[in-house]
Amino acid sequence: MRRLWSLCFCLCLVACDSNKKYGEHPPYPTSGQVLVNGQPAKEAMVVFHHVDKWGDKSIVPQAWTNEDGRFVLATYGTADGAPEGDYRVVVIWPAYRRKSLGPDKLGEKFSKPETSGLTAHVNKGKNELPPFDLKATVIDVKPPATGSGKGKRRNR
Repeated sequence: MRRLWSLCFCLCLVACDSNKKYGEHPPYPTSGQVLVNGQPAKEAMVVFHHVDKWGDKSIVPQAWTNEDGRFVLATYGTADGAPEGDYRVVVIWPAYRRKSLGPDKLGEKFSKPETSGLTAHVNKGKNELPPFDLKATVIDVKPPATGSGKGKRRNR
């Protein structure tokens, strides 16, 4: 979880740099789809990690999937795409999204760039990536019950 929030924080830092719009790494429209066992993965997080180092800045394109499992990557702004290059891809499919993300329904099988086995290449111009059709056992996790009684005052 800490890594996920760190990635989001890094993206915000990059997006807030107003001195240069994009520098040497302009984004190109990039979209795709995440399927799990052939079915759309609704509300999965997709994160692209560039294979090569890009200096001092972290550039981490990412997106959430819609009800059809489709996503449009964002790097510096909303749905602006990803810089050209080769990427290792991470997919995390949280069981729920509340104040924090729930456990990964994919059992963290695709949660690390070094071990996910997922890759992508972004070219200059518009990119429609082939679907990521993940083969995995989906873990059925129920969100914790709300209103558990904690913090409620009792009349005595």
